[in-house]
Amino acid sequence: TAHVAELRQIDETDTALVLGAAVTYTEALPYIDRLYPSFAEMIRRIGSRQIRNLGTIGGNIGNASPIGDTPPCLIALDATLTLASSGGEREVAIEEFFLDYRKTDLKPGEVIKTIRIPTLSDGQSFRTYKVSKRYDQDISAVIGGYRLTFDGNRVTDARIAFGGMAATPKRAQSAENALTGADWTEKSASAAGARIADDFTPLTDHRATAEYRTRVAANLFTRLYRDLSAAEAELEVVRL
Repeated sequence: TAHVAELRQIDETDTALVLGAAVTYTEALPYIDRLYPSFAEMIRRIGSRQIRNLGTIGGNIGNASPIGDTPPCLIALDATLTLASSGGEREVAIEEFFLDYRKTDLKPGEVIKTIRIPTLSDGQSFRTYKVSKRYDQDISAVIGGYRLTFDGNRVTDARIAFGGMAATPKRAQSAENALTGADWTEKSASAAGARIADDFTPLTDHRATAEYRTRVAANLFTRLYRDLSAAEAELEVVRL
């Protein structure tokens, strides 16, 4: 796939960034860094530089891991996929692409051709947070992606997705509903986090217990509030 020109293209318009499925993390990073800085910081934590020079967002999506790093971000950003075969092409919202554990909507003979990521509009903010045992080069225990739309201090729309919380990367619709229409305060953010237990019943594995995953996913809403409200100067602790 690295030699298929149609899968290696990067196109940017006024409304979207379109990445070919075989575009590497390294190639995509300058665009993502400019348009979605929080997403770019997470990508820098994926593997080593050598891995990012070869690994692709399309591969991360096609792998369909419930703890893949990019799908929750792309779901929160309302990305769509172009799936292509000898019979033609079709568009699929990425949140509908993941059907069950390691099962996707790819039909026989289809490949992921492009990933279309809408650019943020005025009043929108995006953040992603990855929780893992090591800061760098580690598999996620929980990863959350959050795109909020504001009118003044009121949240008019919320798209929130998590990995590590279910058999597929999945939206937190109860938490979204709790935030939509609410004033943006630490209390409303915490109340939305409390709804995580309504959205997910995570598993326990060697990376984290179900209780830990539920608690940390809820607590990330407080972090989101403090991040977007600039309540703390430094939220990342990357070294002692």
